Amino acid sequence: MAWGQLSTWCLAIGILLGCGGSDVQLFSEKQVLMDTFVSITIYSKTEPANWRTHAAGAIAAMRDVERTSTSYNDSSEIGKVNSSAGHQSMAINREVVRLIAHALEISDRSGGAFDVTVFPLVRLWDVKSPTPVVPTAGEIDATRRLVDYKKVVFSDTSVFLPDSGMGIDLGAIAKGYAVDRATQILLENHYRDFLVEAGGDLRAVAGELTRGRRTIWVRHPRQPDRFFASIKLDEGAVATSGDYERSFEREGKRYHHIIDPSTGYPATPTVSVTIVAETSELADATSTAVFVMGPDRGMEYLESQANLAGLIVYQEPGSILKWKISKNLVDRITILEK
Repeated sequence: MAWGQLSTWCLAIGILLGCGGSDVQLFSEKQVLMDTFVSITIYSKTEPANWRTHAAGAIAAMRDVERTSTSYNDSSEIGKVNSSAGHQSMAINREVVRLIAHALEISDRSGGAFDVTVFPLVRLWDVKSPTPVVPTAGEIDATRRLVDYKKVVFSDTSVFLPDSGMGIDLGAIAKGYAVDRATQILLENHYRDFLVEAGGDLRAVAGELTRGRRTIWVRHPRQPDRFFASIKLDEGAVATSGDYERSFEREGKRYHHIIDPSTGYPATPTVSVTIVAETSELADATSTAVFVMGPDRGMEYLESQANLAGLIVYQEPGSILKWKISKNLVDRITILEK
């Protein structure tokens, strides 16, 4: 691939990076974290001193976010909060409290489309199970009553869920936060041309080597070996949420992991949302919120937020894929597949 087009796959399960030419080299570290592939790629004319140590430190910070923020381990900070639901307030790490506070802010701003207390529904659907089943309407209705971000009580050092069975799920924001943490560590070590990626979350920093040369490629939601769109991006964050990331089919119907808190069912008719923002934390949470909102309300929300841009791909039953693009992204995006 010619150096004139530095390219990145924006995928749910990892990225492919490449560039040609002899003026720039890629130095990359990759691992599996947070149920996805995580990578750090540094662009430089010569091999940076101690880059492996710095990349390892950035990935260690991401691993720390995973350790403290997962809902699936009772010993994590969030696991302790969920286990104590309906019983007592739980003292936890200040950074995790800050992340919860930001998640609650986005929950409120999105009118509950993003709800940080959706964990009981996520657990009920259990899409990650080897043998997932469709819950009954009664099970969904009963579980949905446990989902209400407005009930969360928190201070600078503690969080309390008042009803037994409630649970916080930071899965739609913590991965973005982890990418931002890694980015900050690399910046502190004076790197100025690099990418940090975790699944569908990506943060780019552009210096003289990459500015004006980077293209982000957005995965086609129905054809995994193809791209749906490309976005020109020097610096900032991109996050993609899709119904193809974790899903199963029953009787010809697709069920996926992005649950609409208002109904208790996987959100429709959206199939993919790509958000461009200043930070991965914001892009990550917004992609989920807009996915749940749907194409009309979601685009209205994006147009009302000056610091956000986005692409919404949706499909009504029996129809072809359709899409909406926010006004502040039109000049930077090219639709490749229709």
